[in-house]
Amino acid sequence: MSSDLKDLIRELSEASERLPDDPTSAGFQQRHRVIQLTNKIRSAVEQPVDRVSTYHEYIAEMAALRLFIDWNAFAHIPPGPDGISYADLVKRLDAEERLVRRMGRLLVLKDILKPAGLDGVARTKLSEEFVRKDGWGAWFRIGYDSRNRTNMRWREFFAKYGRKEPVNATHGNPQSFAHDQDDKSFWDILDQHYLEDFNASMRMVSQAGTPPEIFPWKWIAENAQLVAPDAALVVDVGGGFGHELEMMRKECPDIPAERMVLQDRPNVIEEITRLDPPESRGVRKMAHDFFAEQPVKGALVYFFKRIMHDWSDKYCRQILGRIRDVMAPESRVLIYDFVMTLSPTIDVVVADLAMMNLSAKQRTEEDWKELLKSSGFEILRIWKDPRGGQNGLVAEDLANVTQAFAQSAKRIQDQAVEAEFPPAEGASAFGIYEYEPTDIVDALRGNGTGY
Repeated sequence: MSSDLKDLIRELSEASERLPDDPTSAGFQQRHRVIQLTNKIRSAVEQPVDRVSTYHEYIAEMAALRLFIDWNAFAHIPPGPDGISYADLVKRLDAEERLVRRMGRLLVLKDILKPAGLDGVARTKLSEEFVRKDGWGAWFRIGYDSRNRTNMRWREFFAKYGRKEPVNATHGNPQSFAHDQDDKSFWDILDQHYLEDFNASMRMVSQAGTPPEIFPWKWIAENAQLVAPDAALVVDVGGGFGHELEMMRKECPDIPAERMVLQDRPNVIEEITRLDPPESRGVRKMAHDFFAEQPVKGALVYFFKRIMHDWSDKYCRQILGRIRDVMAPESRVLIYDFVMTLSPTIDVVVADLAMMNLSAKQRTEEDWKELLKSSGFEILRIWKDPRGGQNGLVAEDLANVTQAFAQSAKRIQDQAVEAEFPPAEGASAFGIYEYEPTDIVDALRGNGTGY
C-alpha cells in the first residue's frame, strides 16, 4: 500500500469520527469531506476496467430507478422494516414478477431498497425521498428526463452548430435541440409535469439556500431612509416561493413585509397565491418577465438568486440593464450565484454543464467582472461565506454568492473610502477582492455599455 493511500485512509478515519448526523452547514461540510476522501481512495485503487464498469452500473441504476418512480413502486412499499413481498408488490404494480425482481435486485445492490424477510424489499432513507412528490426525487427526475436526454444528443448538436460554447436561447440551444424544438427556448418547451418537478426542486434548493450570516441584512432596515418612503426595500426578482425574503425578515424583523416584492413567472405567482405559504404572506406578489421593463422603480435592493447562471452574458446584460434603468441613486443590486474557481469541484462542474444545456454557464470571478462591467457595474467588494474553508473543505464545494452594490458614479470613491463594510485588506477599490466561493461581491453602478 502506498504512503499516499495510507494518508488518505487515515484522513478518512479522522474525518469519519468528526462526522455529525445533522443537516446544518457544519454537517454538510464534514459529510462532503468524507465523500471526497472516499472518492480519492477509490480513484487511487481502481483500474480503468473498474471505472468503465461503474459507468455501466450508473446507466442501469438510473434507468431502473426512474422506472420504479414512474410506476410509483416506492409508494406501494409500506414504510418500516417489514416492507413488502415481491408477490404482493407485483400485484400492486400490475406487472410481471420476473421483471420486477430483475429491477429490484439492482436497486437492492445499490442500497436504494433493502431486503425484507425471505422474499421481499423495504424502503431505505434514500427511497423515502422518491415517495414524496416534492422531495429530492423531483431533482432526480428533471435531471434524468431532461438533462440526460440533452446530453445524449451533444454529438449531434455540436456537429450541427460547431464546436463552440452555446450562447443562444433558440436556434443553438442544446436543450431545445434535444426536444426537436430548435425555434423555442428551454422555458417555452416545459411541459406541466416537468414544470411541477422544476418548481419542487427549486423549493428544495431554496430551503437549503442562502446562509443568513453571509451578509448584514439589517443594513436594509437601517438604510430605508435612502429611498422614498413608499419605495420597496427589497425586490426579489425571479424569487420563486419567497424563501430568501423569509430569511431576510428572520434576520431583520424590522423590514416590513409590505415593502418587499416577490416577482416570478405568472404560473409561479399563481401557485404561490393558491398555496399561500407562510413565508410569502404580507409580501407583494407580482408576475413579471425580467426581460421586460421593471415596474418597481427606485427600490433599495434588487435581489437575484441563481438567475444569471440560467442565461448567457448577452441576456444577463438585458436583465441587469432593466434594473439599472429604474434604480435610484442609492439603490443596490444583490446577485446570489456560483463563482467558479480555476480548480472547481465536481458538483460545480456538473452544474456548469447542466447550464450549458440552456446556453448558459457558471461563471468564474473574471467572468463576473467582465459581465458586471459591461452591464454598467463595478465590483467593489466580496462578502465571504463564514463557512468557507472550515474542516479542510474548499469553499467552491458550496453555493457561491455574487452581490452587486449599485451606487451613482459620483459616490464610488466615497463609498470605497467611507464604507461601513470596508474593502478587504490589500484590495484595490474597484478590483475583485480575494475571496472564496459562496462569497458576496459588491459592485457599484457605473457608466457601462448597457444592453
